[in-house]
Amino acid sequence: MSAKTSAKSSPFQTVDADKVLAAQQRNIDAFANASQIVVDGAKVLAQRQSELMQSSVDQWMAASQGALTMKPGEFVPADQLTKVKTAYESAVSNAKEMTEIAMKAQGEAVSVLTKCFMANIEDIKSFSKIG
Repeated sequence: MSAKTSAKSSPFQTVDADKVLAAQQRNIDAFANASQIVVDGAKVLAQRQSELMQSSVDQWMAASQGALTMKPGEFVPADQLTKVKTAYESAVSNAKEMTEIAMKAQGEAVSVLTKCFMANIEDIKSFSKIG
């Protein structure tokens, strides 16, 4: 047997530590950004929910005052139905708005994480090239 060393390159590629560290930093940054987006979205959602609640209480108080000061002959069922319909439509609109706020934050956070994931895939491809 010969003690010759082989001139062939190793089938294993050495890993560039700087690239690995950069990828990990990108992951940390992406998760931090996504988390901040979710927190900001929750703040907006809570603020808007508070505003809507205050508005609902104000409307309810005004309607209660109107009902208490109404004379017996002034009650008109059709008017009450119109008020109920308007209140229902407002509630549906508010629910849609709240859903849109939550979905926007979620979509932005997912977008940040998706970009990071795709960059990681590209890094893995470059790591796997034997050269």
